[in-house]
Amino acid sequence: MATGVKEARLIVPEPDDPARSSALTVVEDPELSGDGLMRSGKLSMNYPEVSLQQPLGHPNVDIAESTLFTESVTEVRKLGFQDVDRLLFALENLEDLSHSYHWGHTLAKDGSLIRKLYQLLLPLESSIELRSLAALVLGTAIRNNEAALAIALTHFYTNEWPDGPMEALTLALLSEQSPMLLSRMMFLLSSLCQDKGQLKRFLRADGVKILVQVYDADSAGKDTKDKVRTKITNFVLDHLLPGEKENKSSTEMVLNAEWTLTHLRHKMNE
Repeated sequence: MATGVKEARLIVPEPDDPARSSALTVVEDPELSGDGLMRSGKLSMNYPEVSLQQPLGHPNVDIAESTLFTESVTEVRKLGFQDVDRLLFALENLEDLSHSYHWGHTLAKDGSLIRKLYQLLLPLESSIELRSLAALVLGTAIRNNEAALAIALTHFYTNEWPDGPMEALTLALLSEQSPMLLSRMMFLLSSLCQDKGQLKRFLRADGVKILVQVYDADSAGKDTKDKVRTKITNFVLDHLLPGEKENKSSTEMVLNAEWTLTHLRHKMNE
């Protein structure tokens, strides 16, 4: 089916595009900057799961995109973790669509889908490839989308679901070695920490210490190691030291390992 969705990859930056520079450089990038911190409060209303009986309508959304979204959500909901190829295909479609504010918001309202993505993040449930893509889908849906982030968080931290994506990614950062997985978990972490409550939750869980550990850890190769370090550096600037970023005159400021580690360790001692 020709939907025009896949073609969007040509104009929408991929968070893990190998063409991106692997140097420790902060650039103006839709994945790495422009968070826009949310208010600390959460929405109090409960959102029902999205009905998939009919393609979702919206005045400015193509019917082909609605159909693709509906079919992909249905696949992710019903497939078991062993159906890796079909899950990957459906998740790739959702990641493409979730660059749109409308589809990111629609995805976030679906409690069963959001919780399935959370389950896919857990190490005992799925492969590294599935976990990485699940993190990318969720991070893309809530990135720079205040309403989507607020709604997504209402599906967690209840008696039935006491934990959420933050706890899953914190575990991954502590225990995983895959550069691809670490990179996408950092992307999801940055997206979640647009909410001040999630940032506080991460810091209370020794988040700074975790970042220092990941920053110091060896990875498969220099390029991939630098890529993870770049994401950590940008996380520090965006969420822990926003004043430092504002005071810099260049948008392509080179940050070395010593700068980042010094500031992280300083945060640990506060």
